[in-house]
Amino acid sequence: MMEQMNRGSTFVLYLVCMSALFASLSQNIYSPIIPLIKDSFGVSVTMVNISVSIFILITAIMQIVLGFVIDFKEAKSILIPGMILTIIASIGCAITQDFTVFLVCRSLQALGTAAIPLIAATTIGNLFQGSERGKAMGTYQMVLSIAPVVAPVVGGFIGNQYSYPGIFWFITVISVILLWINSLYFPKGQTSKQEPIRIGKALSHYKAIFKSRVGSSILILSFVAFFLYFSMIVYLPIVLTDRYHLSLGIVGLLYLPMAFSTMLGSVFFKYIQVRKPLKSVLLWGNVVMASSVLLFAFTHLFSLVGISISLILHGMAVGILTPLFSTMITNEFEQQKGSAIGMFNFVRYMGMAAGPIISGFLLAFGNSSMIFGSMGVLYLVLGLFMMVRMYANQKRVVECKGNVKRECKKGMRG
Repeated sequence: MMEQMNRGSTFVLYLVCMSALFASLSQNIYSPIIPLIKDSFGVSVTMVNISVSIFILITAIMQIVLGFVIDFKEAKSILIPGMILTIIASIGCAITQDFTVFLVCRSLQALGTAAIPLIAATTIGNLFQGSERGKAMGTYQMVLSIAPVVAPVVGGFIGNQYSYPGIFWFITVISVILLWINSLYFPKGQTSKQEPIRIGKALSHYKAIFKSRVGSSILILSFVAFFLYFSMIVYLPIVLTDRYHLSLGIVGLLYLPMAFSTMLGSVFFKYIQVRKPLKSVLLWGNVVMASSVLLFAFTHLFSLVGISISLILHGMAVGILTPLFSTMITNEFEQQKGSAIGMFNFVRYMGMAAGPIISGFLLAFGNSSMIFGSMGVLYLVLGLFMMVRMYANQKRVVECKGNVKRECKKGMRG
C-alpha cells in the first residue's frame, strides 16, 4: 500500500512538473524572437518589452488571486478552464496581424497559464514533507529548467522558419495535448480544505507572510533575483544581434549555457539540501548570483566567452535559489502553502515584469556596464543583509531557551 502511494505521488509530481514546464515554455520561447516581433509588427523595442512584461505582470497578479483560492478550492477546477483559455489565446496570437490584438491575446494567454506553476508547487507541498519536499522541489525546478534549454533553441528555429505565428501554433498543439492528459489524470481533491472564500481571511494570510522575517526576506530576495534574471535575458538578444551581429538561431543557442547550468543548479540543490543547512545554501547561492551579474557587466561588450561564463554562473544561481526559496517559504507557512507560494510567485513575477521595463529605461540613457555592475553590488549587499535579518532572530530564540529569558523577551519586543 505504501509503495502504491509513493508511486502515485511520483506520478502526480511529474504530471504537475510537465504542466509547469509548458507554462515556462510559453514564456521562454518568446525571448529569441523579440527582434522578429519588433520587425513583424513595426513597433519599437519598448513596445515589445511591454509585451514581455504584461505577460509576466498578469501572471504575477493571478498568483495573489489564485493562491488563496487554491487553499480552499479544488485545483483541477482551476487548471482545466485555464488550459482551454490558453488554447484560444494562442490561436489568436498566431492569426493576428495587429499588435494591439496580439497584446490582448498574449494577456489572455498569461491568464490561462497563470495557475499552472502555483498548482504545481502547492500540490508538491501537499504530497511531500521534510527533506522529501526539498527533493521534490529540486526535481520540479530541474524539470522546469528544461524550458530555458529547449525554448530558446526551438523559438529561434521556428521563428527563422515560420516567423512568429509558427511559435504560437506550436504552443497551441502542446496546450491541446496537456489539456487532454490533465483532464484524464490530474487527481481530484488536491486541497485539504473546502470552506467559503473570505477576503478578510485572505488578507490575514498575506499579512502573516509579510510580518514574518523569513517570509518577507525571501520575497525581497526573490524579487531582486528575478529582476536581474529577466534584465539579462531580455537584454541578451539585443546585444548579441546589434553588437555581435549574430543570427536568431545562434542567439537561441547562446541561451544554452544558462539553461543547462540552471538545470545543474537544481540537481545540485536537490542533493545538497539534505547535507547542508539551508542557511549555507542561501549564502553561497546569493554570492554566485551577485558574481555572475558583475562578470556579465564587465565582459558583455567585448567577449562572448565572458558572456557565456557569466550566464553559466547566473543559471547555477537561479537553479539553486528558486527551489530553495520555494522550500523555505512552504516550510515556514505549512498551513497556508497556497497563499505563501502564490505570494512568492507574485513577487518573483513582478521582478520579472519590472526587469525588462526598468533596465530597458536605464540602458537607454546609461552605460550598460555601469548599470549591471551596480545591480550586482546591490544584490550582494541585499543578500547579506537579508540573511542577518532572517537568522538574527533565530539566535535570540535560542538564547531564550537558556538562562536569559527576561532580557531576551525585552530584546524581542524592541
